[in-house]
Amino acid sequence: MKNIYPPSYEHLWVNENSEWYLQQCFSLENLVSELNEDLCFYSFIIYEDKRVGILRYCYNTKISEASQQNAVFLHRLYLNQELHGKGLAHELMIHVEKQAVLKKNKYIWLKAMDTQMQAIRFYQKEGFETIGSERLDFKKMLRDFRGMIIMRKSLQ
Repeated sequence: MKNIYPPSYEHLWVNENSEWYLQQCFSLENLVSELNEDLCFYSFIIYEDKRVGILRYCYNTKISEASQQNAVFLHRLYLNQELHGKGLAHELMIHVEKQAVLKKNKYIWLKAMDTQMQAIRFYQKEGFETIGSERLDFKKMLRDFRGMIIMRKSLQ
């Protein structure tokens, strides 16, 4: 992840240092924990014999406390910047959607940084709509970049 996350997100962090976040989310301990979660899928993306990203999603999640457990949460989709615009993320979204339908989920939902316009445009193109927002409480993240939008795509 040190080759994938920083080029796209380093600017979000105080002194452009995302090491804290990388350690929190991508340490071996966290990886083992996430691999052991029921109803979640975690994969390293391999392209032309190179590890170029990760994909993680969880079945039967709630979009909000008021909703039913019938949605897939797209937790992580990170790709090396060299592959942006080549259709790989679209193919991965097709995979997630097919799996969600097979498991009888009605929605796919995700959270995206509200300042990452390339990601937001990609998800909109994939059929997602913004349904809410929230703010992160990461002290090491610059305040202006703590906004998140919640997006959802109906599978009906």
